[in-house]
Amino acid sequence: MAEYLLVPVARFLIPLGTFDPRQAAPLSDAGLTSYHAVKRSLHLLGPGSTAVVIGVGGLGQMAIQMVRALSAATTVVAVDTDAGKLESAKRMGSDEVLLSGEEAVTRIKDMTGQQGAQLVLDMVGIDPTLRMAAQVARVLGHLTIVGLGGGALPVNFSSPRHECSVASPYWGSLPELMEVITLAQQQKIKMLVEHFPLERANEAYQLLHDGRIQGRAVITPHP
Repeated sequence: MAEYLLVPVARFLIPLGTFDPRQAAPLSDAGLTSYHAVKRSLHLLGPGSTAVVIGVGGLGQMAIQMVRALSAATTVVAVDTDAGKLESAKRMGSDEVLLSGEEAVTRIKDMTGQQGAQLVLDMVGIDPTLRMAAQVARVLGHLTIVGLGGGALPVNFSSPRHECSVASPYWGSLPELMEVITLAQQQKIKMLVEHFPLERANEAYQLLHDGRIQGRAVITPHP
C-alpha cells in the first residue's frame, strides 16, 4: 500500500498496456493461484467432464472463470453457504450453483452418474468442505486443496475414491501470470474489484472481516 515500489530487475515486470492496473493487481494472487490450480488438471477436463468449485469468494470466482476459459465444454458446479456468492458464481459462468450440504453432494453425484467430478477444487480448506470434496471426487480424479482453512482431509481405503490424486498447489509462475493477464486483456476473465483510497484502508479491512466484499478490495494510493 505504497505509492511506489522498487523492483530489483525489469524481468519481474509484466507490461499491462492499456489494462487498468487496479483490475490487474488482484490477478497476481487470486487470479494466478486459481489459474495454476486449474491448469494442472486440464488433461482430465473436456466434453462430458465436471469441475466442482467449493467456496466461491474471490478465489472461487476466479476458479470458475479459469475452468470456463481453459475448458469451455466442462460443466462447472459452484458450492457455497452464501446464496449471494452463488448468484455471483452464476454470473461468472457456473452451470449449476448449490448450497453446501448433503443435498449438494447428492446432486453432484446424480449429475455425474454417481461417478463424481473429474476435478474438485476446495477453495476453503476446512473440515466440512474437505469432507464434501472427498465425497464428490471420482476415481482417478483430482482433489485440489487451495483454501488455507487448516482442515484435515478424511483419508482411508475408500475416501477419497480409489486412485484419486490429492494436491495442494501454491500460487504460480511468472509465465502463468503472463497468461492470466492475457486472458484478462482478452476479457475472458474478470475479477470483481472494489476500490478504496488509502485513507479508507481500515474500512476495507473491516468489510473483508465482515464478509461484505464480493470479490477483492484494492487500495489505490492515487484515487
